[in-house]
Amino acid sequence: MASFILGVDVGYGNTKTAHNCFSSGVKKLPGKPPINTRVIETPEGFYAIGNGKMSIQKTKTEDENMRVLTMAGIAEELKKVDTTVADVYLGVGVPLTRMGAEKQSFLDYYNKNRRLIFKYEDVQYSVTLLSVDVFPQGYAGVVSFMRDFHKSALVIDIGSWTVDILPLTEFIPDQTRCKSLPLGTITCMNDINEALRQNLGQDADETTIKEVMIYGTSDIPEDYLSIIKNGLRAYAANLMDQIRALNFNSDLTQFIFIGGGATIMKHFLSEEDRKNALFFDDVHINAKGYEDLIRHKMGGRS
Repeated sequence: MASFILGVDVGYGNTKTAHNCFSSGVKKLPGKPPINTRVIETPEGFYAIGNGKMSIQKTKTEDENMRVLTMAGIAEELKKVDTTVADVYLGVGVPLTRMGAEKQSFLDYYNKNRRLIFKYEDVQYSVTLLSVDVFPQGYAGVVSFMRDFHKSALVIDIGSWTVDILPLTEFIPDQTRCKSLPLGTITCMNDINEALRQNLGQDADETTIKEVMIYGTSDIPEDYLSIIKNGLRAYAANLMDQIRALNFNSDLTQFIFIGGGATIMKHFLSEEDRKNALFFDDVHINAKGYEDLIRHKMGGRS
């Protein structure tokens, strides 16, 4: 049986693997739906994946949603190699600020069901989890690149709900100064839509705003585009102010922006603040990092 090292980064906004990204919405269905795209069937029933976000919980281990999203991520990766039966070395993550509180509960959650038999888009998969490793988000994403950073660096992982801040001193995480700020991209989108309602009496859907986030522009009407761009500039400036308020000096510390929101900073951060910043706008960066760390743990296995 083939074995695979797979990282699955389950966020409240999106679930990412090394090659896939999809919305983390999960909805249990009353029966088999007529369209099977991104539908999981388990002994507990049918689940539609995507079209929304994972509901905010005290911990993601409270229900089956994270497991369902993980199975979908595994299936998407196995589809690429035309495999439905596999042994998997699984890597997942939690924010570094939550590692002490949540690592064991994540291990218990996944190890409770090491044998996963399910259908994804009407194709049956049989997956055995040979091991489960829990890694710190952010750190896992940049660990392969850290030797290129300055000796004083700050990793800023911008997710849908939170911004996780990880200081590095001579490439070593300073866990005493890690922070998690409730300033994820959802807050930015909400503020933009409030401005659109006040000025134009209309909202913009998430896809439209994300297009401007990712590419810096869009072919939408200029009055909408101007308000969205102004909102993104305001978000970038506010985030920098919040980071400086924590006594991180952008003149002396290299700022490393990663995660889905890194594109906002790449396109809308002021020129002055860009001078000592790096941008890793690969949304798959944490999932790839989990896989790299498992390979390193296994002695460099491919």
